[in-house]
Parts: sequence; C-alpha cells; structure tokens
Amino acid sequence: MSTKEKILTALMAHPDEWLSGDQLAQQVGISRESVWKAINSLRKRGHQIASRKNRGYQYAGSQQLDELAIKVTAGTGFDGVIQVTDQTTSTQDLAKQFLSQHAQPQLAAFIANQQTAGYGRLGRSFYSPGQTGLYFSLVLPNPSNDLSRVGLLTTGVVVSVVKVLQRFFPTQDFGMKWVNDIFLNDYKVGGIITEASMELESTSASAFIVGVGLNLTTATFPRGLTAIAQGIDPQARVDRNRLAAALLSELVAAYQRYPTTAFLPFYRDKSVVLGRAVTLQVGQRTVNGTAVAIDDQGGLVLKLSNGQQQSFTSGAVTRVRRA
Repeated sequence: MSTKEKILTALMAHPDEWLSGDQLAQQVGISRESVWKAINSLRKRGHQIASRKNRGYQYAGSQQLDELAIKVTAGTGFDGVIQVTDQTTSTQDLAKQFLSQHAQPQLAAFIANQQTAGYGRLGRSFYSPGQTGLYFSLVLPNPSNDLSRVGLLTTGVVVSVVKVLQRFFPTQDFGMKWVNDIFLNDYKVGGIITEASMELESTSASAFIVGVGLNLTTATFPRGLTAIAQGIDPQARVDRNRLAAALLSELVAAYQRYPTTAFLPFYRDKSVVLGRAVTLQVGQRTVNGTAVAIDDQGGLVLKLSNGQQQSFTSGAVTRVRRA
C-alpha cells in the first residue's frame, strides 16, 4: 500500500477517535511531515478528515467513491476485486468485460459514480446521475452451474439490499415490487437486474452478474420519470463508501446461503403487489391478474380472469392497480 492508503486505513479503523500525528507516524512507520502530506492528498481525493490542535486527526467520511475506503470498511466481509470508476455506460458492461478476460469467474464488484446507459429488466434505462446515487455490478461465481433456482437469487438480493438500506435510512418504509424494484411512498428508488454468464456448450451459468442501481439523494429527474421515481432522501448525507461496503458484504453473505427460502417471509411482507391487480409482461405476452402469492421459488402467483392460478418465474410487472 502507498503511504496515503496506510494512513486512510489507520484512520478508518478508528472512525470515532482522534489520532495524533505522532501516533499515525509510528503506526505507519513514516515521519510527521509524511503524515501531513498524506492527509492533504486524501483530502484532495474527497476524504473528509478533521484536524484539531493537540488532538490530531479524525476521519469523517468521503464525498467521493473510493475503492480503498470500501475495502477497508468491508474488511473480511468482501474479499473480491473492487473497481471504482467515475463514469461508465453501465457497470454491467464492466462486469461482462471482466468475465470475458478471465477464464475462471471470480468475485468482483464494479462501482460507478455515474452511468450514461444504465439499464434494468426489459432493457429499460435507469437514471444514474453523478454524486447522488450508488450504481454497481457484482460478479458471483456459480460453482454448481445450476440455473433451476435462479428465481431465489434476485428475490434474495433485493431483500439483502433493502435490509441494508433500512440501516442507513431507519425512518423510511421500503417496499418491493416483484421481482426486483425497490419502492418508497409509491415511487421507485432502486432496481436490480440479474444476468447470467452462460457456457456456450450448455445451458448452465458459470457466473451471475447482479446489477444494483439506487437513487439515494437524487432530487430531480428527467421529464417522464418525475411521476414514478424519486431519491430516497434528497436531504440526507450518505457516505456512499460505507453503504457500498455494507451492501457488498451483505450480498456475499446472502449468496453463500443460496439457494434458500429463509428470506421469503420478509419479501412477502414488504411486497407492494400482493393483493393487487397487476399487468405482467412475459416476453411478448401480456398477462393480467391478481397477485395472490410469492411461491417458494420466488415466483409470482397470479389469479387469472378464468379463476385459475399460475406461477411466473420471469417477466416484469408493468402496472399495479387496486384489486
């Protein structure tokens, strides 16, 4: 690690404590002057480091996404590759490029401050402005190559994301629209997409690519989105590095339990579609019915107009109405 990386690691390891220049110098094995230079360099990168005479330095977060800060905060919770970029088309593109360059899939996360072509299910664009959101893609190796229970993956991911968001925004009451959207006060604040890296010779998947887009403090949206989307809290101060670290750690922990149905009670309780009349887009087909259940594979069970019930494991809910 560079000197500034060592200093950042030391400061972040004691977030609520003051560390003197002498303490940092001794811990890292450098001079007081080198500590001062490293602190200034970190500040220029967006890290907020308070200083006080006779007390030293205290870490107070960062306004910029920083892969080292995320690694330090995540600790042993995430031991994969982390790459942070200021702007990209989509973090899904970065993840796919990474997979194409590695014969053996490995755990990796790709995080962007801004996306110019972020997308979700059915190729729909996801508004991804800089500074106010968190957009990342997570490569999850699939040792079993099995795809039979993939419905549990996306639903498990959205539960993990919502649980972390509840810790960072404890006063907000989040809901989930099957299968992958996060809602707040009837507005979409986040979305998740799960794609598979397929083996050419078979129908198995060597890895999953999970994309997560969150509008955290976004205050304004393009015309056409203002009626359906919002930021979680435009007035909040969110350390995106700490949030990213918490999300990556939670998602890896959840994936280590995959496949499991343990999260389904929470998912059902937070559903914004159960008991509602919905329109479901399945490929080129449109299905109308009442959402009556989430089955044990994460599928949406609809009661159709003929009275029969049918479970769907793929598709996108395009409209929700009172039943």
